[in-house]
Amino acid sequence: MFRIIATILFMSLLSVSCQGKEPPAGGTDTPVYSKGDQTYTPASVRKVLDRQQKAAFNYFYEGAEPQSGMALEGNNRGNTITIGGSGFGAMAIVVGVERGWISREEGVSRIRKMIDFLKSADRYQGVWSHWHNPDGSYVAFGDQKACGDIVETSYMIEGLIVAKEFFDSSSETETALRNDIDELYDSVDWKAYTGNGGDALYWLWYSLEDRYSLKVAGWNECFVTYLLALGANEEHAISPDIYEKGWNAPAFPDRKVNGYTLPLGKNEKGGPLFFSHYSFLGFDPRLMQDSKAWYWQQVVSHTMINRHYCLYEAPAENGYRNGVWGLTACYGAGSTSGYSARNPKNDDGVMAPTAALSSYPYTPFYSTQVLLELDKIELCQGQFGFADSYKPSENASNRNHLAIDQGPIVVMMENYRSGLIWKLFMRNENVRKALERAGIGEPSFKQGFPFVVADSKTGIVDLMAHPDRELYELQFYSEKAGKASFKIMLGSTMDEVQVHEMDVESGLSTFSFDDKNITRGKKYYISMTLPDGRTYQIETILH
Repeated sequence: MFRIIATILFMSLLSVSCQGKEPPAGGTDTPVYSKGDQTYTPASVRKVLDRQQKAAFNYFYEGAEPQSGMALEGNNRGNTITIGGSGFGAMAIVVGVERGWISREEGVSRIRKMIDFLKSADRYQGVWSHWHNPDGSYVAFGDQKACGDIVETSYMIEGLIVAKEFFDSSSETETALRNDIDELYDSVDWKAYTGNGGDALYWLWYSLEDRYSLKVAGWNECFVTYLLALGANEEHAISPDIYEKGWNAPAFPDRKVNGYTLPLGKNEKGGPLFFSHYSFLGFDPRLMQDSKAWYWQQVVSHTMINRHYCLYEAPAENGYRNGVWGLTACYGAGSTSGYSARNPKNDDGVMAPTAALSSYPYTPFYSTQVLLELDKIELCQGQFGFADSYKPSENASNRNHLAIDQGPIVVMMENYRSGLIWKLFMRNENVRKALERAGIGEPSFKQGFPFVVADSKTGIVDLMAHPDRELYELQFYSEKAGKASFKIMLGSTMDEVQVHEMDVESGLSTFSFDDKNITRGKKYYISMTLPDGRTYQIETILH
């Protein structure tokens, strides 16, 4: 399942490029770097991306609880260990190895230390508590004493699956690591958390009272919980019927919010952005469609609606702007105190850097605007990357960190840059089984540019060159194989500044082009004619 489309998506950037196919029409072959806004050149963006992604990674490496290697709940929360945040941390460790920030041996050693902790820590029908002490004993979370938390546990398993797929050598050490991860996943009794025979998952089991609490239903951050419960071993997996009855996310296939199609969720503004982060650190929404939604459309629309609110609807005194937007759960800041799941329906003027930065694959240019602006604000810097929250109207911040906010920054920046975590997770056999049992399959793309989303207010598609590959990239879908042609025309005159032709297969491909004769920050039209003769055009600013 997904083999063909996954190959296209992950290899097209390497194998399908129009570079060198045909020189630009009219003009020099020398790139024009002296014209236009240089803010978003690949080198400029890459420098900040590298520094801030590594800083957030260090929360999970240098800032981890030393005895267990697990992630601390927050860097001001004493030695309390978070299970869900540690799952995000396991993925961050993989990113650190891939980027060369730590060695493979150091990465294996850290994951081994985490696994040893997890094997000995308090568990309740195979499920860890929300918080633990370094010795493995539970820490009460509110009234949760000796209580299993199936949602936090699912985030932990999500991270362990990524580690298993990454550390894939035949060495004795890595083989043992993979075997232990399988044993941990297999020992989680997902079925028990239906209340032993109910028709839905329950978030909590209070073991001292033998009581289940907090029925889990969608749409929210628990999608991954249901899917991993579907993909578990036969003894402990839930049935597709429980998934359908319990998750039961309402669908609104024709709902438009601020011009964006948002098929899922009762909150028409989408809710806090972590709904579109936690489950999709591993699950690749580009490859997921069922009768209710194409999940990529859901998460991109959610992000764009959140941004739209901040820029066009929020009170002006909040001070949101192109480089300062994004509402999700975070600490308070300035005169606004308290942790809250901030969103367009719960806005007190506090934005969270993790909101836009963990949305990097969905809105790369708009996330980059936030990255570059907040990087220049000293108040927005903490010990391990960006502060958790910022209140622009008071120029006030909370410089503390939370694992569940720093982790998605590391992982989703990497999913944008290389697709690494998505690729690893989606090839796992339990994950593939989960998607099949959930009725989630390959998307049915329409011909054209299926991944392109314009700002609904301006009608403009904002594009920047990829910071690592240093090319502008547009994925497109063609129903037929043959010759495709592309014209890049200056918006003010419609003069052709680049013309390209390429051979395409039927399906998804990527059109890539450089910045020759492009003046950054100006409006262009990109026109594509596919083998069947149909033409598609977008209006864009090339940054």
